[in-house]
Amino acid sequence: MRQINHWYMRDVFCWRTGASVAWSVLLQPVAVSLYLLLITANLLHPYQWITDWLGVIFSLKGIGYSCLLGLVICIQACSNAVFYQVKPVVHLNRLSIIWNVICPSRFLYIVFHVVLAGFFASCCTGLVGGQYGTLVTICEEEEGFKECLAEEHLFLVLYGMYMGVLYGVNYFLQGSNCFEFPAIQLKFFQVKGYLSWSLYNSALGTLKTTAYFYLIYFIFGTIPKTWLLYNLDLHPPQLAVNSLRGLFNLHLFWSTWLTGTLLYHVWGLSLFLFKIFNTEVYRFAIETSFTEASDTCLYKALGEKQQPLVQYLAFQDVAALAEYSDGRRKEVYSLSQPGGHPNNWNRICTECLAMIESLTSRLMTHEEMVTNGMAQNKRASSEGDKSDVQLDPKRGYMAAGKSEPYIPAPVGTPYSPYTSSVFEMPTARQRHLDSTLGQQPAELSWAASPSVHHRSHARLREEKEKQTPYQSRYPSRPAPFWANWHLEYRIKQWRVMEYLLKPLPEAVNRSLFTDAQLHIWALEALSSFVAASYHEDTYGVVQGSLSDIMTTMLALQIAVDKHFKLPTSVSKKNLSDFRPLKAAPVHPDDGLRLDLKSTVKTSLHRVVATFGPNLRNVSAAPEYKRRLLDFMEYKQ
Repeated sequence: MRQINHWYMRDVFCWRTGASVAWSVLLQPVAVSLYLLLITANLLHPYQWITDWLGVIFSLKGIGYSCLLGLVICIQACSNAVFYQVKPVVHLNRLSIIWNVICPSRFLYIVFHVVLAGFFASCCTGLVGGQYGTLVTICEEEEGFKECLAEEHLFLVLYGMYMGVLYGVNYFLQGSNCFEFPAIQLKFFQVKGYLSWSLYNSALGTLKTTAYFYLIYFIFGTIPKTWLLYNLDLHPPQLAVNSLRGLFNLHLFWSTWLTGTLLYHVWGLSLFLFKIFNTEVYRFAIETSFTEASDTCLYKALGEKQQPLVQYLAFQDVAALAEYSDGRRKEVYSLSQPGGHPNNWNRICTECLAMIESLTSRLMTHEEMVTNGMAQNKRASSEGDKSDVQLDPKRGYMAAGKSEPYIPAPVGTPYSPYTSSVFEMPTARQRHLDSTLGQQPAELSWAASPSVHHRSHARLREEKEKQTPYQSRYPSRPAPFWANWHLEYRIKQWRVMEYLLKPLPEAVNRSLFTDAQLHIWALEALSSFVAASYHEDTYGVVQGSLSDIMTTMLALQIAVDKHFKLPTSVSKKNLSDFRPLKAAPVHPDDGLRLDLKSTVKTSLHRVVATFGPNLRNVSAAPEYKRRLLDFMEYKQ
């Protein structure tokens, strides 16, 4: 039987990606023609300017280099399908951000773009011709004509590679590989609006990066130039580009700026087309009569885990189906034959409820951990005022009156918002101590006496020296240097490592809502189905699930309200006031948690406005009934 990710990749994804690549290549001649028009500008002789421009475009050399540029754009557009993702990645610390860029697979992707950008710049210089066309030029000296290095060509090629580095790094740092699902999907108007925005931002961004490249080439430009002069046996140019006089070459600056703008604009356009083609609404089959095609049905796609893009498209489809498609809604409300069971509705409703409940449980767990952490910190601070606190930096544990010692977690321990608190709780560290050293004897207690304090330190050090986590698992092997917890603690105390491992603000809260778009679609779908069932549900299939739907949505609304009241959460009320902190790379999906908050209320009001007082008979817990009554009286 075909797996859903296999059929989607073969039957849908490849065709959509191919269409985006084709449009990228078809739009390339327009951008290249505009580039040539600007780079050969001659305002004093406009007739000669236009004739030279048309001559270059329709010449054999111009057509050949345009085909090479089209090939480069085609390869780059195909590479967009390698690292795409639908759910943004939230980095908990700066070390995670660095590893996100320098991990082997992504580092090779950046190197690939560096080579591709260098070849792209070389094709642009060949298309322009003149002193920028080749690396070697003929220069006249006292001894005659000799081969000299065309440093302007070298400068532009290195600049293209520099732009490739920036593009590859920003591709991962800024989350450019993450899909966004627009509410209005009209390709023509989307591309039309993007073109002007892309040209402006590419020109402005390239202007900033060009200034930095000039500084870098002025300092280090001698290195590649000397290497080429020595290996190719060339003579140096008469005017060095990395000199003060060479840097003030306005024509070279104009050519450099336009080349960088063209590269960023064309590559950004190919990425944008890849996104809008692959985020287009795909209509899944609600049911099928063929057993071998059952994996392509909507309810199967809603539960897809191996291919996240399929799951996102399925929830996008079910939200659009519930709100706009009358004919497909009737198919959802229909009964199976034979048997007369509402299988379609039960399957779709179950997947949507499971999606909403997963977020509710995450928020409740996080709220409980934060509350417990605040209570324990408050209790520890009140006890700390009554006793002396002593810290031993060599061993990494604390003695405070009768409190128990703790050891910091290893440096490589991952941080998860679902298994840890945002506060450092001594109980968690005590559990780590018990798991590594074993349960301490009852006589090993912390007292105010210095002698007992010294004996406790010695006993703890002896126990740690006798058995380490590595030796307990591999008794016949010596413990490596990295298994020493003293070394781990000392490394963590370095200023650099402390800076890299310090948690970023709002990272934990953002990680809770990385897939908020799915929950928004699930809420919109369920509320629209329930509201439409008031007139369209002939068999009453929705009435059996109305209690579960209302309970689930009310539970999520309560959990979201409690989360936004936490001291670690966003304090803004309006989406327009939301400004993500710039301490870490941000993604537009950061605002989805605020959209989720408004979507929960909108969905509940949609159901309340449809059924009105009839919802009083819905069976639910007293807390949920009170919250539902507030919605019915429009107090929420």
